[in-house]
Amino acid sequence: MHAIRGRFDGEKVTVPDAALQLPPGEVIVVFVERGDEPADRDAWIKSQERAFAEVWTNAEDAVYDTI
Repeated sequence: MHAIRGRFDGEKVTVPDAALQLPPGEVIVVFVERGDEPADRDAWIKSQERAFAEVWTNAEDAVYDTI
């Protein structure tokens, strides 16, 4: 699992060029509210990364790692 910051321009989400090197797959997009404090936002993102890792990292889904 990778966490990448991108930008939504009102029509599409763009990601840094480095993300284009990753294999195709599903993504989860989280919109950060304007006015959120950076420290609060970063803490929330870190907690979500841990939660996503717990959900996606299991023996049953490991078969998809080879696709």
